[in-house]
Amino acid sequence: MIVFILMWIGASPGSTGGGIKTSTFALATLNFFSLARGKDRVEVFRRQISDLSIRRAFGIIALSLFLIASFDEEKTLLSIAFESFSAYSTVGLSLGITPNLSPASKIVIIATMFIGRVSMLTILIALLRRVKHLNYRYPKEEILMN
Repeated sequence: MIVFILMWIGASPGSTGGGIKTSTFALATLNFFSLARGKDRVEVFRRQISDLSIRRAFGIIALSLFLIASFDEEKTLLSIAFESFSAYSTVGLSLGITPNLSPASKIVIIATMFIGRVSMLTILIALLRRVKHLNYRYPKEEILMN
């Protein structure tokens, strides 16, 4: 599981590695600690982190977890997950099952490598972004959780 987590987090921003990036993981961790302390904002090194950065970090994390897919029923979930995390983070590790995957599963692995390097959020923004600026705001609402 430690190898899974290290592969999933991946490299630092600006590098050629994939994964969710160390800064995204750090923002999520800082947000958890901030919530546990009862703060209404995330602060680090005497700076406040913008809400947009926090939302992007959790968007990247959520989207990265949707990429485990396979069309091979005979493979175990652990081996498929290992290959998927490795592909998403462009690590290059394998359990040796890739040559035995179906063509559809190989296409999923190829797409996962591309998405892991470029970021699913970047791809979605490129495909779906239509709004330039909103000239209105809805009232804020607090949602009861847990």
